[in-house]
Amino acid sequence: MIDVKQEVKKIESEIIEWRHQLHMIPEIHTELPQTTAFIKARLEEMGLTYRTYTNNGISVVIEGADDGPVIGFRADMDALPVKEETGLPFASTNEYMHACGHDAHAAMLLGAAKVLSQHKDQIKGKVVMIWQPAEETSGGSKQMIEEGCLSDPKVDRFVSMHIGNLFKDVPTGYLGVRHGPLMASCSSFNVKIKGKGGHGARPHECIDPIVISCDIIQSLQKIVSREINPVHGAVITVGLIHAGTIVNVIPSEATFGGTVRCYQPEDAEHLEKRIKELITNTALANRAEAEIEYIRYYPATINNNEVTDFLAECAAKIVGPDKVVEIAEPSTGTEDVAYYINEVPGSFGILGSIQPFEDGVVYPHHNSKMMLDESVFWIGSAVFVQAALDFCR
Repeated sequence: MIDVKQEVKKIESEIIEWRHQLHMIPEIHTELPQTTAFIKARLEEMGLTYRTYTNNGISVVIEGADDGPVIGFRADMDALPVKEETGLPFASTNEYMHACGHDAHAAMLLGAAKVLSQHKDQIKGKVVMIWQPAEETSGGSKQMIEEGCLSDPKVDRFVSMHIGNLFKDVPTGYLGVRHGPLMASCSSFNVKIKGKGGHGARPHECIDPIVISCDIIQSLQKIVSREINPVHGAVITVGLIHAGTIVNVIPSEATFGGTVRCYQPEDAEHLEKRIKELITNTALANRAEAEIEYIRYYPATINNNEVTDFLAECAAKIVGPDKVVEIAEPSTGTEDVAYYINEVPGSFGILGSIQPFEDGVVYPHHNSKMMLDESVFWIGSAVFVQAALDFCR
């Protein structure tokens, strides 16, 4: 077996430079012409043949010397509509920013591809590598799965990771794992309550959509507190409400909307059903009508226990067992990596990379001043390589 750390360390400067190049050309959603061109060019330099998808995703299959199992890895590559304010010498050259670390993810997977492409004789099986768009928007993973990124060849196990400071119990240079739920599912609802407008001094002649909306919003919290198992965890947050134009007029309509987060698939089903029922019936009980738009976004990211143990073992070989930590609490954030893990037993790890800004503050993901510690990028590549070699023996 090769010395994985030594092999990846040889190209550490390349991984960092690739990340710099990607950081300067951030693009969003599925419109990633410069990003995908850069990744394709690097893959061609490695002698690897890639496949493209209708949403501009990319995948590569590295075939080993013999038949065997198939492991899949994924890196997202889209940025955010955020104007960068880091002042870095390789800062964004446009109006967008890699404020979530996807540039590092793409570079780390390129590093793993380079090392594995040079040591195919060490692989018994296949390694599928996926560069995916639209993680921040429409769930690019779902479309790539529908087009066969996990089925041609059929992936047996799946591993991915996220860099940065998403979890405070994962310091820089540590690999955080969690058995079971890691990140929540996400849904949203937008509601229009249709009443009857009129003079604010004569409410008995009206059907007040504001009062009805307030009643509904208060009652929504009872679904979580009285209908969801307390140890499961769930959130219903109403983040917007609009109604009226002047203080002495009762409007004919009011609108409000919110987000729903939970960890268990059965809770997601129950929450959707009960939210719709409560809104519809409360409106009817008050002589009003309700129009509801309910949208399911990403499912919960629930790590497979066996694959999580495997990821922890691989990471321990790279950073040492003392730098592999169990994440104490799941996040109510969401990730479309869940679609892969719903299809294939998999695990999503967290690579700690915390870089304070010049004012000493550590800015969070999606912030215009968010920065990463580049000294850990090689770890991400090395964990991918180690996982490929250990699984495909």
